Amino acid sequence: MNKFTRQLKLSLAALAACGIASSASAATTIDFDSTPTGTYSLLTFGSVNITFLAGDGTFRVSNDTPDLPVSGHSLISYFTNPGTGSFQATFSGGASSVSIDVSDYSPSDEDEPSLYAYDSVGTLLDSDSIFIPGGGPGGTLTVSSLTPIAYVQWNEVGSFAGAVYWDNLVYAPVPEPETYAMLLAGLGLLGFAARRRKESAV
Repeated sequence: MNKFTRQLKLSLAALAACGIASSASAATTIDFDSTPTGTYSLLTFGSVNITFLAGDGTFRVSNDTPDLPVSGHSLISYFTNPGTGSFQATFSGGASSVSIDVSDYSPSDEDEPSLYAYDSVGTLLDSDSIFIPGGGPGGTLTVSSLTPIAYVQWNEVGSFAGAVYWDNLVYAPVPEPETYAMLLAGLGLLGFAARRRKESAV
């Protein structure tokens, strides 16, 4: 086996390891479209539980049509518990990143939504906020952390607090330890192949 063939095989092995690592931590989207409209105090999607932390703890799954990026079924707390109360999503296996879409009708009031990520003991890991002008459209809030995210909370504190629609909760699970090992091995093999190519060129 010549040097070129050997280095090519090493590079392919490294890329395969990186591909496995990437697929193992693929993101999951919860778009609420399969959830019937109505009033809820808890929604469960596999290892994810969604609740509301104010008033009587209820919220609605609606089928309204606010601005993009929200479409189809979405969450809103305003009609059952108006105000600055927060939704909460917990991840039993932890998450490495979480995002959620938010919007309102245009033209409408200005909106100020935020998303917060916490670890298992309640330490704030990351946060994101956006400002949505009265003319829309909405946007996406995103948080991420190297420390596993145990839960996230999101709310809206504009002039009509809570009067926004939430959709497309996207989360990436925490990679398993063996995934990190494969990724490191793949990167190491890539570095080794690059070093060998450099040495052979001298």
